[in-house]
Amino acid sequence: MSRELIKKSQEIEENATSSYLHAIRVLRLQGVEVQDLEKIIKKIAIETLIHKEIVKGMLKAYEEALEKESEVMKEIEELKPSAREKAIIVRLLKDHLLIESEMIEYYKKLAQELPYPVLKELAESLAKNEEEHHKLISSLIEKYEK
Repeated sequence: MSRELIKKSQEIEENATSSYLHAIRVLRLQGVEVQDLEKIIKKIAIETLIHKEIVKGMLKAYEEALEKESEVMKEIEELKPSAREKAIIVRLLKDHLLIESEMIEYYKKLAQELPYPVLKELAESLAKNEEEHHKLISSLIEKYEK
């Protein structure tokens, strides 16, 4: 179901992009001197192009996640680490905790710098998601340090 919704969203964004770009060409060819209208249509067209690319990436990420999910879960379920292996796991998790912290910091900076609202909100959302990862990894560290 999700795959179909993503594909339909992608199709709609592609149609919208074509339509907005066509509208700009028509306005220019007709010699319409309505700068406010053209300015708004350009803004929407650019943001629609951004949406189209985001949805394209979303579809790719979704399909890849589905492909990898069962493989990863099977490996995790089989994991019964010894004390030595737990120490290695904790060290690796702590390394990833640093990476997550860096990602949070940079997504927040990116959100402040981006000029387009949809990209700004996406960066903010990614920062929040990385904060969740940080919490999850921290809880795993606690679990394996025992």
